[in-house]
Order: sequence, then structure tokens, then C-alpha cells
Amino acid sequence: AADGADPAAAAPVSAAHTEDRYRGVLRKGRAFLDLFWDIAKPEQDVRLEATENLLRHLRDGGEDEELKYALKRLVEGLGATREAARPGFSLALAQVLQAFEEIPLCSVLEQIKEKHNLEKVKKKLVRNAAFGNFFGVMALFQSGRLVKDQKALLESIQLLQQLAHHQTHLRDLPSKTLVDILSEVPETVFEEVLFGILQADLTSAFKSPENLHLLLVGMQKFPGVLKPKKLKKLFGSPTIVNEENIPRLVELLESAAKSEKKDKKLPSVGLDLLQVSLKEGAFELFWNEAVENGLFKEKSGPVSYMCYRLLGSALPLLSLDQLQMVLKGRVMQHYGEHVVTTQLPDRFKFAPEMEAYVDKFLTSCDDPERQLAMMIGFSTLTNQGYPVVPSVWRVVRHLQPVALQKYVDWLKDMFLKPDLDCCLDFSTNRQKQNQENKNIAQHKIARLRKWIIHRLMSIVESPVKKEESLVMDISRFCFFHAFFETKKKTSQIPETNVLISEPLDEQAHSLAAALREKHIHGVTADGKLWIFHLVEYASELLSSEKYVKAVKPFTKEQRDLCNHLKTISGTFLFVSCLSIICSCAENAEPEWVEVIVEILLSLLAQPSLLIRRISNSVFGRICPNLTKKGLQLILDVSLVPNSEDSSDDGDSEEENDSEDEKNEEVDEDFRSQLINVLQAGNALGEDESDEELDDEAMMALDKNISALFAEQQKRIQAKKDEKDRIRKEKILRRDFKIKVLDLVEVFLSKQPENPLVFDIIEPLLQVIEQCMSSDSDKQEVDFLQKTAHIFTNSLCRAKQYCKRVDVLQDDLHTFVERLVKKACKHTDSSVALYYFSASLYLLKVLKGNVSDKSPALPVPLTGCLDVERVTLIYQQALTQFLSKRNSALTSSMFLDLFTRFPIMCKPLIDILVNFSPPHVSSSPFLFQAQACLLLQKVLPLRELKLSTTKEEWEELIRESIMWAVPVKTAVLVQLFCRGRSLRQEIEGASAFQLSSRLTQGQPNRQIGVVMWRLNFMTWEIPVLVFLCNCRCDLFQS
Repeated sequence: AADGADPAAAAPVSAAHTEDRYRGVLRKGRAFLDLFWDIAKPEQDVRLEATENLLRHLRDGGEDEELKYALKRLVEGLGATREAARPGFSLALAQVLQAFEEIPLCSVLEQIKEKHNLEKVKKKLVRNAAFGNFFGVMALFQSGRLVKDQKALLESIQLLQQLAHHQTHLRDLPSKTLVDILSEVPETVFEEVLFGILQADLTSAFKSPENLHLLLVGMQKFPGVLKPKKLKKLFGSPTIVNEENIPRLVELLESAAKSEKKDKKLPSVGLDLLQVSLKEGAFELFWNEAVENGLFKEKSGPVSYMCYRLLGSALPLLSLDQLQMVLKGRVMQHYGEHVVTTQLPDRFKFAPEMEAYVDKFLTSCDDPERQLAMMIGFSTLTNQGYPVVPSVWRVVRHLQPVALQKYVDWLKDMFLKPDLDCCLDFSTNRQKQNQENKNIAQHKIARLRKWIIHRLMSIVESPVKKEESLVMDISRFCFFHAFFETKKKTSQIPETNVLISEPLDEQAHSLAAALREKHIHGVTADGKLWIFHLVEYASELLSSEKYVKAVKPFTKEQRDLCNHLKTISGTFLFVSCLSIICSCAENAEPEWVEVIVEILLSLLAQPSLLIRRISNSVFGRICPNLTKKGLQLILDVSLVPNSEDSSDDGDSEEENDSEDEKNEEVDEDFRSQLINVLQAGNALGEDESDEELDDEAMMALDKNISALFAEQQKRIQAKKDEKDRIRKEKILRRDFKIKVLDLVEVFLSKQPENPLVFDIIEPLLQVIEQCMSSDSDKQEVDFLQKTAHIFTNSLCRAKQYCKRVDVLQDDLHTFVERLVKKACKHTDSSVALYYFSASLYLLKVLKGNVSDKSPALPVPLTGCLDVERVTLIYQQALTQFLSKRNSALTSSMFLDLFTRFPIMCKPLIDILVNFSPPHVSSSPFLFQAQACLLLQKVLPLRELKLSTTKEEWEELIRESIMWAVPVKTAVLVQLFCRGRSLRQEIEGASAFQLSSRLTQGQPNRQIGVVMWRLNFMTWEIPVLVFLCNCRCDLFQS
């Protein structure tokens, strides 16, 4: 234009350039173009998959030309001739606009208007253009961005208002979409932006159901804007439901009902009008004048069905008085007539839909009184005394216990004293013609009683949980009135306290008596059969001839049969008790696998290598079926230390410790006995000489002394034999435990994925700890080595592990915490290493499993592992390792943790970098030096670097340098000032090595930041070390 060029000539050039770009897109790949064909296909799954692939392609490597081409194709597809293609393109466009928020909505809307211009399009394409504009607005709304863009929102509303004039093609779709958009708009946006352009529609609310629906939604959504004063300005009335507006409301409802005829659902304007009438306090006016006296004037099927749906939808919204009012009105009576007259197969039946409304109401209602009013209301809707609802009505299962009890009491009262005046009764034309010669009242009562009997029995037979007292009460009631009549009231039989107002006829008795064919199975809480209770009740009634009498008196044969029934029921009850006892005895028997385990354990006690191999082979076959009790049998023998071993160890220690004392005591006893023998032979006389003893005395003394020494020798030998027996038994027990330990190894190798593996960990650790803490012989050492080998190789290093730990997550996390705490509390590093390794095994199990609670979510890298909880456990362990001088934990344990679980590096490395020594008086820098040593070993780990981003890695190195250099300086100063030992020199050297390692392989900008510190320290260290050595020599001299 500045060069004097013609803009009209420039337009074709620009269009040609755009076409060239699109041709470039077309040449790039056929797969990209096929996506748009798939979006237009009628199969919904294909359309959804194509939409996802299109979004993925545009996100991953799509260019601007491809995005513009995609928008162009999607906008063109909105007005496609095929009906199935339009929603597909609309959904795809909505997803693209949602994914790429940089695309302006206004530009897309202008593109839609330009492509589907209703004024320029040909007449035969007006339908496609109208749908193109409508689905374009739907795409903008479904993207979730329309409400945030006020300009695009305003233009979209105006476009929908224009489309509302094309009812021939779009029907009421624009108005429904307008209502949907309005329900999502904030109140401020409605007041400031939309109220002006919608004011004309709101003013003409009584001219069409669509405009009335728009007004009703606005009143409920924006009560602060559409106040009564505003409504009066709009159409001259501060309320919607009033006597003046009733005729217009009736016309609009009739029009809405006829428009929804094919959809078979309640028009939205009807439900909103019902809610507004309740809000305005004019529900009675609306129901009586608009519904019952207005809509029912025109006997039209769609209008009647709309009234029924209004009734069902209103049930949860009404109070108790309002509920009772509508259940006694004309709508209910017309509904009853509909149910009776549409029983032929080819008629439309509304009863299932009404049952769904009642079911929903009883499910959501917590008020027993409203539930009872609902049940009584439908139970009193009768056709010549017989209720129109079925006697087996499934909605009864939702009644609360209080409401159910009151409903049963009402049924019983209606059976005894039928009140036809409270029923909403009607008769069809054919019934009115055929009832001339009948007793109408008696006929209605008989029909009502028949329904009540069946209703009571359906309540008993329903699978709903009921009180035993309620079931027994209904059973006694039906049984009594089937076979007996009251002669006199008595408190012992409650059924005699209420007399029947209308006598029962033969048909009623036979109907109730027919129920004896139905039996209540099972037993009551006291263990008695239900039929047994009824037999007891029948016996009580037969023995109370003063108060009751049988409808048909029993003959002698019938009484004998009744007594025989009692005998049979007692025998059956006895058989039932015996069967229960037998089943309990069978359940007490052990599982077959437990029996085989006991047999294998007994075979292993024999000193046979063949039997040992056979036992291991057999156990390998049955271990998939091993139960927890069977495993415990093995653990009790092999791993759990028993009292005999401990007592043997204690006895041997006591014998070794007090061997000298016992020998001294034995010597004293033997000495006293020897003195007594010598004194008896006069061999200890002080004044007498040996010559006084003759040969016989000398022989007798010699015999006594030899007997004494022989007895002493026997005692010593007996003690030696006892010790040898105990030692041999201990060897046999230990050898037996080693054999049984083979079964544990077989189980771990054959069933590494069995959850029972977790029950073996602690027994193994207890054996290792016990054997290491005691003075062990060679056999004990072999047992320890085998146990440690099984724990290390068959358990901790196993490539397979349990995959079903979703239920055991909390227990395993607690187990990890317990193992780490034991490792921290232990004083022996070798034992602590086994506890720490066991915790790492559990971490591997938790990390390798995925929870079943969210199967739709992607698989997390941490599996079932609670990283926060586990991190806190190991943070405490690392802090103790760095703070406690004689900690059993070692740096190799944490290196193993970091190497195997890189996710633990990041939270634990911060403790090393930011570690400060505890407040102790001696060697405070020893702990920081120890942290330096561990940090020096951790930083070169490849897993640590892979688990962090580049920025996090550089920040970690920088913090480590800033922390290590002051530690090095402080240690060297302490070394110089105090003249400490070589240990602190090593500590300073470790800090220096750490700071040196930190600079290896780092970018030059990091080295430039800290190199001046390191250069200064490189010449400072030798001088300080030299001075410290000199000072140490000075101290030594």
C-alpha cells in the first residue's frame, strides 16, 4: 500500500502463499491427513483415538503450518453433511483449543462465521451452515475457555440468538446450549456482560418455553441480579408463579410437553418451574391450579406423562404436608387409572418409571415419617379396593427400620379395620358397568385384605435385613387369622387384643391358610428353626380354647398329626445340632499340608542322607500349598530358639564358671566322709601309734576306704556321663536344626513370591544375633554360616519377590521402621548390617509393587513405597550415624542404600551437606569429618547424578563446596592450636579430598567461584601440618 500497490491484487498473492504452505503440509505425511478422515468416521472409538493422536502430533513436533491447517480442517468439518462427523470435529476442535491456549478464541469464532456464513451460503446448504455455527460454539464452550474470554462469550451468545431463529433445523438446541453456558457464567459476568443482550429474551419469558427456561435458570443461578424488583421491571410481576401468570404457564408447559414427546423425559422448564414455585412459597397454587386444574383439562398423552414426571420429581423436594397433598390429588388418581388401563402388552407403561422415582426418594430420604407417608400414599391408591402398586414392591428394601415397623402396623390395622374412606379409590368404565349386582363395600374390603396378606408375606420374604421380632410378628399375625378366631381378649396372645371390624369370609381364611405352603428357612438367633417357633405358637393357641377357637376344629386324627409334627421337629432339631457338632469337629482338623510337614520333620530326625534328600524333594512339591501354620511348625523347630537350648547354654556356662566351687564342695564332702571312716577304724588317734592296729583292723579300714573312693569315682563318672549326654543331645538338636533349615532354603527358592516369606525374616535375624553373641563351637559356627547364607543369598539377593503386598503396605512399612531401629540400637556392626539389609529387601519389595486402589492411573516409579515415611526413617538413622561416636551403622550401608534406591539420594544428601556437629565438648569436628568421608563416597555414585537434574546437581556441588571448605579450615586450626593426634589430620585431609573431588568435572564457572579458596588452602595445609607435627614432638618431649 505504501508503494502504491493495489490491495486487491495483494490478496490473491497472500491466498496463493497460504495454499502453497498447505500443499507443503500435505506433502509431509499421509498419516497426519488420515487423522481428519478418522475424526469424521461414525465409530466413536475411532473418533476419540484420532483426536488423541492429533493432539499428540501437534504437541510433540507440530509446526505452525500444521496447527493452522488443523484448525482449518476442523472448522470446515463442523458443517459436514454426515451427522456423525459434526460432533467428532467439534470435540477435536475443543480439545485443540484447550491444549493450545495461545490460539485466540475470537479468531477461531470469526473463522467459523466466515466459513459457515448463513447469509452468503446457498439455500440447500443452510442446514449445514447452521449446524456448523452451532457446533463451533459448542467447541468453544467445551474447551473451557469461553467463560474466561468476555468478548468471545458475548459474540457466541449473539450467534446462538441468531441460530435460535433456525428452529426448523436446530429445534431447541441453541436455547439449551445458551442455558448450559449461562449455568457456568459467574454472577458478575452475567450482570456486566450478558444481561444487556439477554434482556429481550428475559422480557419475553412468557412467549416461549425456551425463554421461560432461560429466566428460571437465571433466577436460580443469579438471585442477586434477578431480584423481584428487576422481575417487575422486565414483565410487570415480581414473581413467576401467581394467579395472573397461571394460564400462560399452563400453555408453555403444554407446549414443552409436546416438544419432548419423543424424548420421553420431563422438560427442563417444568422441573425449574417446580423449584421456583417452592422457592416463592407458591407450590400449592402451582400444583392445584396449573397442574391438576390446568394441564389435565386437555387429556393428552404427553401432558399426562409430564404431570406424572412432575409428581415423581417433586417427591424429594416436598415437606410432609405437601407430600400428603399431592399423593391424594388428581395426578395420583390419573396415574392409577393409567396403570390399570395399560396392562396390555402393546401399551406404554409408566409404572417402571414411577417406581424409579419412588426408589430414588426412599434411598435419599432420612425422615421415617416422610417415608411412611410415601408408602401409605401409594398403598391407598386403589382400584375397587385393590392397590395399583404390586404386592411385591422392591422399594420396600429402602425403608428405615422405624418406618418399616410403622408401615407393617398400618397394614395390620387396615386388615383388621379396613378404612376405605382414606383410600384414593377409582373404577374403570367397564367396572362401573359390571358392579350393579355386587356388594361393593364387601368386594373392596376382600380385595384390599388379599393385597395386604401378600404384601406382608413379601416383606417377610424380601432379602432386606429385618428384626426377628418383626418377622415373627408378621408370621404370628398371618397364622392366627388363617386358622383361628378371637373369643376373648388376653394379654398372653397379642393377636386377640384387636377385634376385627368386618368378619373374615371363607375366602380370606383360605387365602391366609394357603401361605402354609411357603416356609421360612433358617434359624433364629437362639438356634431354633422358624418353623419350630410357629409350631410352638400353634400349640399355645390350641391349648388356649378359652380365648381362641379354630376356624375349622381339629379332629382327633389331625391332633395326632400335630403331635407327630412336634416330635419330628424336635428330632430334626437334634439332628441339626449333631451336624453342627460334626462340622465343628471337622474344622478343628489340621490341613493336609500341615500333616505332611509334621511327617517330614519326624523323618529328618533320622540320620539318613537319603531321607534328608527325599524330604527336601517332597517339601519342594508341597510348598506352594504351605499355610502359615505349617510354616510356623518349621520355624519353631529350626529358627525360633527354644528353652532347652537356652537352658543348656546357661547350664554349661554355670558349670564352667562354678566348676572349681563344685569341686571344692565335693572335696569337702569326700574329706568329711574319709575322716569318719578313719575315725571309725581308730586310724586318727593322736596318742596312739600305728602298731596298735592289727591286720584284721587294717584290712577292714582298707576295705572301707576303697569302697568310699569307689563311690566317689562313680559320682564323678556319672557327672561326666550326664555332661556328655547333654552335649550329644545338643549336637543332635543342632544337627536336626541344620537339616530343617534346608526346608526354609527350599521354600525361599521355590516360593520367593509367597507373602509367607516376610514371616521368616525376623526368625533368621534372631538366630544370627543369638549365634554371634554366644561362644560357639564348630557346629554352632556352621549353623550360623548356613543361616547367614540363606538370609543373604536366598532372601535378600533373590531376583523374585512377593508381588501381592497391596494389603500389607502398612505392615511392611512398620516392619522397615522396626528393622532400622534395631540396626541403630545394636552395638555389633556385623549384626546391624543384617538388619539393615533386611530393610533394604523390604524396600525393594515395596518399590517393585503397585497398589490396586487406582488401576486407571499410570504406574508410579515408587510402587507401593511411601517415600515420605521411609525417608524419615532413614534420615533418623543417618543422623544417628553421623552424631553417635560408637554407632553400629557404617557408611557402606548407606552407600548400598543410595546405589540400590536412587530415589533416597536426594532427600538424604541434604543431611550430609547441611550437617552440623552435636554440642559436645570433645572432638566436635570428628562428626563433620565423618560426614565428609561419607559425602566423598556418595558424590561419585552414578545413580545420584542420574536421579537429579542438571540444575539440582550443580546446586548440590556448590553447597557441598561451601560446606566442606570451612570444615577443612576449622579442623586444621584445631590441629594447630591443640596439637591433636593424627586422627584429626586425617579428618582434615578427608575434607580437603572432598572439596577437591567436588571441583572435578564441574563447569569452569563453578571452579572460578571457589578456586581462590582452594588455592589458598593448598599451600596452607603443609605449613599447618608441619607446625602441628613440631608441636606434637614438643609435647612428647
